[in-house]
Amino acid sequence: MERSLRLNIAAGFFGMFWICGPLGAPLPLLMQAVEATSTQLGLLSAAWQVAMLAQIPAAFLAEGLGRRKTMWAVVTIAHRVLWAAPAVLPWLFPEAKSRMAVYLIAALGLSNLLANLGTASWTSWMADLVPAHSAGRFWAVRQRVLSVGLIVATALYGWVLDRPEWQGSLVGFQWVFAVCSVCGVADVLVHCYVDEPVRKTPPVWGSVFERLRVPFRVRGFLTLTLLMAVWTAAQSLLGYTLAMPGFFSMVHLRESFGATYFQASLIFIAAALGAGLFTGILGPWMDRAGAAAVLRRLLVWAPVSMMAWWLAAPGEWVVGGHVWPVAVVWMSVAALAQGAFLTGAFLCQFRLTQICTFEEGRTVAMAVHWSIAGVGGAAGAVFGGWLKGVMSGGSGWAWLGHGYAFDVLVLLHIAIAWLVALPLSGRLSRELGPR
Repeated sequence: MERSLRLNIAAGFFGMFWICGPLGAPLPLLMQAVEATSTQLGLLSAAWQVAMLAQIPAAFLAEGLGRRKTMWAVVTIAHRVLWAAPAVLPWLFPEAKSRMAVYLIAALGLSNLLANLGTASWTSWMADLVPAHSAGRFWAVRQRVLSVGLIVATALYGWVLDRPEWQGSLVGFQWVFAVCSVCGVADVLVHCYVDEPVRKTPPVWGSVFERLRVPFRVRGFLTLTLLMAVWTAAQSLLGYTLAMPGFFSMVHLRESFGATYFQASLIFIAAALGAGLFTGILGPWMDRAGAAAVLRRLLVWAPVSMMAWWLAAPGEWVVGGHVWPVAVVWMSVAALAQGAFLTGAFLCQFRLTQICTFEEGRTVAMAVHWSIAGVGGAAGAVFGGWLKGVMSGGSGWAWLGHGYAFDVLVLLHIAIAWLVALPLSGRLSRELGPR
C-alpha cells in the first residue's frame, strides 16, 4: 500500500504537466489567439463539466468487469492523446484559423468524454486504496508535491509562450500541448503500477434504478452532492476548474490589463503555491475536526478571496526594467489565498465522497456524485460565458463591476456561495456530525 501511494503521487507529478494545459493559462489563451468568442469559451469550459455524465454508464461497466484499473488506463490514455490536438490541428489546417476554435472544442470535448469514462473508476479505486484514518494527511501531502509540479509546468509553459520568435503564431501553443499530451500519458503509465485493492464485498446487482438509489441511502450523500453541484457552478462562473483559475480569469488579465502569457500564468503559479502551503495545515485539520466542518469554514473565506478581483486596477509598475501590470501583481498575491481555500474545499470533497459512500457499489456512487456536480459546473460555465458576452456587447450592465464584465460574475459567485452553498454545508455538518 505504501509503495502504491508513493507511485500515485509520482504519477500525479507528471499529471500536473498535463493539467496545466487545459486548466491553466495555455488553453484559454490559445482560444483567445484563435479569436474564440465568450460563448465558445463558456461552451469549452462546460464541455469539461457536462462530460461527467458519462461517468454513470462507465461506472456500471466497470463494476461489471470487477477490475477498474484496465478500463481506466485504456480510456484515459486515449483522452490524454487527444490533448495533442492543439499541437496537430494548426499543422493539418494552417489556413483554417477562423474555424480553429470549433475544431478545438470538438476534439477536446471528445477528450473530456473519454476522461470521464474512467473518472469514477479512479476515484473509487483511490477511496479503497487510501486508509480512512489518514486520508486527510495523504491528500495533503500529495497536493504539496502536485503543487510543485504545477509551478514548474506553469513557469515552463509561460516562458515558451512568451518566446519573441513565436509571437503572432500558434507555434508556442503547439509545443506546450505536445508536452502536455506526452506527460499526461506518462501519468497514466506510472499509475498502472499502483495496486488495486481486492473488493471485500461484491458489486451491487439489480436494476439500474435500484443501483442508482444505493448511494442515497448513505447519510449525507444527497446534501454533499447538491452542495458540490452549487459550489462547482459558482466557481465555473469565473472559469475556475478543479480549484484553479483559468478561462475567463486568464482572458480577463490579457484583455483588460495587457498581461503577457507568462504574467497571466503567475496567477496560476501563485494559486498552486498557496495550495501547497495550506495543505500542510489542511490534512491534520480534516482528520481532527472532520472534513464537513472544515469545508464549511472554507466556504466562508473562499468567496472573500475572490473579491480581490474588484480591487484589481489598471496601471503599470516598472521593476528591473520590466513592465508589470498592477493587476497581475495584486492578483498574484490574492491567488495565494484563492489557491489555498479552493484547493482545500476540493480536497474536502474527495474526503467526503469517501465518507458518504459504501464500499459496495462505490464506483457507481462516485459517478453519480461527480456527474451531478459536473452538471452544476457546466451550467455555471455556460451562463458565465453568455452573460460575459452580453455585458461585453455594450448592454450597460458592466457598470456593476467597475466597467469590467468579469467583476459582475464575481458578485454572482459570492451570492451563490454564501446564500446557497454555505447553508448546505451547515446542513451537511449536522448530518455527519464530528466525522
